[in-house]
Amino acid sequence: MGVPLFFQEKTMGMLVLTRSTEWAFTKDDALLVNTFAVQASIAIENARLYDEINRFSQMMERMVAQRVDELSSAYTTLEKLDKNKSTFIQVAAHELRTPLTVIKGYLGMLRGHAAIKESEALVMAVDGVMQGTNRLHQIVNSMLDVARLENQVLTPHMEQLSIAPMLRMLNKEFQEDLQTRDITLNIGNSLSELPPVKVDPELFQKALNNVVVNAIKYTPDGGTVSVFAEPVQDERLGHCIEIKVQDTGIGIDPANLDIIFEKLYQLGKVELHSSGRSSFKGGGPGLGLAIAAGIVKAHGGKIWAESPGYDEKKMSGSTFYMRLPLSRD
Repeated sequence: MGVPLFFQEKTMGMLVLTRSTEWAFTKDDALLVNTFAVQASIAIENARLYDEINRFSQMMERMVAQRVDELSSAYTTLEKLDKNKSTFIQVAAHELRTPLTVIKGYLGMLRGHAAIKESEALVMAVDGVMQGTNRLHQIVNSMLDVARLENQVLTPHMEQLSIAPMLRMLNKEFQEDLQTRDITLNIGNSLSELPPVKVDPELFQKALNNVVVNAIKYTPDGGTVSVFAEPVQDERLGHCIEIKVQDTGIGIDPANLDIIFEKLYQLGKVELHSSGRSSFKGGGPGLGLAIAAGIVKAHGGKIWAESPGYDEKKMSGSTFYMRLPLSRD
């Protein structure tokens, strides 16, 4: 008697039984064998699936182990590259600072020389060189700040004070840049109502200036930059002061909202950037936001950016947030 073994319309074999005499099987025997065949088919299929799953699991384990090794190797390589980049920044900054100081000293001597003062063209030439030297000195100082942040040797000297005067000083700090670019800087109202916060005044002013410079740089002529501050409640930090810098600029692609705080990161093509601290889409070393992020984190706060997207026609704008925890007695 032969009974097929099949599962879900798939034949996998035949169950064959024999007896020494002819017509020895009854209908009950046939029913019993059919029942056994169904159960045997299910058991065989389960065994096949188990074997297939087991082999697939082993293959996945090997692939995962291989990928982990590859990721570990890539991470080690990236760590080395990042360390080399930080070392280069530190060495380059120290190597540039000394000759820059010498150049600035000699330029000051030339600027005060009687022969130079007599020629308007020479005065303009010396002033132009001095302006470029000052810009280069700012970049070198930024490189040193990044190096100190990377090496965790930048320790804030905390003072409990109001940040309102720092915010009001922004108009004076960037007066020339704002007039040159015809950009309006709005400082929020009710600053006197802000509670005091423990910060390092010099470091925090540097962080704030870098964020505002970034807003001016990516806002077209005639645009607006607004700075607001208010107390807020943060889930992780508790009671905080939130400083918000909002611009009417070109905006940021959502994919770049986190990476813009990495050192040396530049948006757009570097060769198309104009030069200058606050010129529209002006080129720079890509350190300002990294310094701001490092300083805010050194204060136990957090910084992030939001933007609808990059659009140089609609000028979707960007908003940068800095939260500093209020001092606790």
